[in-house]
Amino acid sequence: MIREKIKVIQLAHASHSYFASSGDDLKEIILNDWYAKVAKQILKFYPEIEVECWAPEKQDKQEKTVLWNDVKFRFFPVTFSPLYALDFSVPMLRALKEEIRKAKQEGKKLIIHLHEYHNLHGLIIASLFKKEKIIAQHHGGSWPLKHLREKKKYWPFFLFFLLGQVWENKVLKNIKTFYALSQEEIDYLKKITNSKIKFQTMGIGDEYFKTFNKKIARQKLKLKSNSFIILFLARIAEIKGVSYLLGAMKKLKDLGIELKIAGYGQEQDKFKQYAEKNNLKNVKFLGGIFGEKKMQWLAACDVLILPSLKEGAPVSVMESLAQNKPVIVTDVGGVRLMLENDREGIIIRQKSSLDIVRAVKKIINKPIKDVRQYANIYKWKKIVDDTVKDYLK
Repeated sequence: MIREKIKVIQLAHASHSYFASSGDDLKEIILNDWYAKVAKQILKFYPEIEVECWAPEKQDKQEKTVLWNDVKFRFFPVTFSPLYALDFSVPMLRALKEEIRKAKQEGKKLIIHLHEYHNLHGLIIASLFKKEKIIAQHHGGSWPLKHLREKKKYWPFFLFFLLGQVWENKVLKNIKTFYALSQEEIDYLKKITNSKIKFQTMGIGDEYFKTFNKKIARQKLKLKSNSFIILFLARIAEIKGVSYLLGAMKKLKDLGIELKIAGYGQEQDKFKQYAEKNNLKNVKFLGGIFGEKKMQWLAACDVLILPSLKEGAPVSVMESLAQNKPVIVTDVGGVRLMLENDREGIIIRQKSSLDIVRAVKKIINKPIKDVRQYANIYKWKKIVDDTVKDYLK
């Protein structure tokens, strides 16, 4: 039982509508975002802690407050939003200042739990509210000069990125605790701050560890019982390696192998057109899948694939392992901290359709089994307990 009064603001750094395309359910996207899931799990295991979820939203013209799944969400209009990670909301910053004042007046301990910090809001909050307790969760973003190396088209704006790096080096010291998602990120933070740094991922619920019958799942989803099914479960975008995955399916389409692409994203129409143009009848786009439907697809597939060019610590990998399904995933972000090659799955190179083909054939010829045991460390109870310990320090 926690005796002191604590309020936590789970703060998303950018508009969720950046991830949505026409027809996508924005509410579902928000409720399945990291900050919303953390809030829900804290209320589940520590109901005495007050939790709110805040986010800027470029589609909103005025502040909006809603209650979803017993969690209070506040959405703030943006002052400007030229592109993802550069959302800027003066109303949100003003509200945060007022929340700090109210917490002191009411004798509450206020925690700002910032979700991603390699962005404009992250740096501004670390600058303006340096006296407050800020905990920052890495979501896989890159520091300014690394981002510049990754996106060479931005080289004309070198000075802008350099100034951003100088600013970041100065103000990230104000953040008390970092949850990083890769060894590279941990090493970077150690160079610029003396704050507490540790590897911490999102969690998964106990329901993912329940055994679902593969045969029954396939019957419910009207799938062939003898097909080898690959499941892609992520945002549909170039950065998730979808181009290379579809390239691999061109080579696998005559082997009775099926690919099911589950997710949302503004680039999905482009990939659908590619699949249609190349007669990839072994590829099906499912749209966003959540809850029970996602469980069924994890139970029905033979392997999960995530050929991303950039990741943090992918939640779909944890969910797949909990469902006792091996994974094929690129060597990015915190993957090497999560997996051992040929134990839970196969780690492949980025940007290689050939590696995808080889990995799929390898798993067909030599199945990888009994991977559920490696998912226990990602249960929400453990993640939340560790997080609350940091809130109390």
